[in-house]
Amino acid sequence: MANDRDDDRWGGDYADAPLDPTALRLAREKVKLPARLLFAAAIFMIFWAVFSIGLAFSGQDITVQFLEYMEQQQPPGKARDDMKKEVEKARTRDKTVEHVQTAVFSAIGLTLDVLVLVGALRMQSLRGRTLAMVGAICAIVPINSCCCVGMPIGIWALIVLMNADVKAAFEATARLGSSPAGPMDDDLR
Repeated sequence: MANDRDDDRWGGDYADAPLDPTALRLAREKVKLPARLLFAAAIFMIFWAVFSIGLAFSGQDITVQFLEYMEQQQPPGKARDDMKKEVEKARTRDKTVEHVQTAVFSAIGLTLDVLVLVGALRMQSLRGRTLAMVGAICAIVPINSCCCVGMPIGIWALIVLMNADVKAAFEATARLGSSPAGPMDDDLR
């Protein structure tokens, strides 16, 4: 009969568990794909955030360009004249608030994206489960640069990180002080 301490439903304490190479290999297989997808999503989200920042501060005013396009789509008359007024308002508006908002949300988004990247690397090496969980959660947060990419992968990563075998593998690698050599380490070289 298993005691409550060994039962995963109660959180389990894996510090006393012996390092089983088969269990470690299985845990590595479980984290392999979600960690790699989380890494790829983080790279994509970082590039997207940098592109968005560059576009926002490049001098290109997408709002004006969109309104000009809409103006050209209007038939001659009152609708087109009204649209010309909107284009002129957009050209002369104060963009200070937009730039501050872009800077703040970009800084937050990039920070979250970097945490996703670090979490993916930690997950892949089975070291630092807390940081891996933070990275997965950051992928889910919709304030980062592209939540539609990170959200399903982050959810999958969280599910895998909550697996009892994966928890045990993280505990075992923490006891050793570094990631033991395994099949996934060969893929990183």
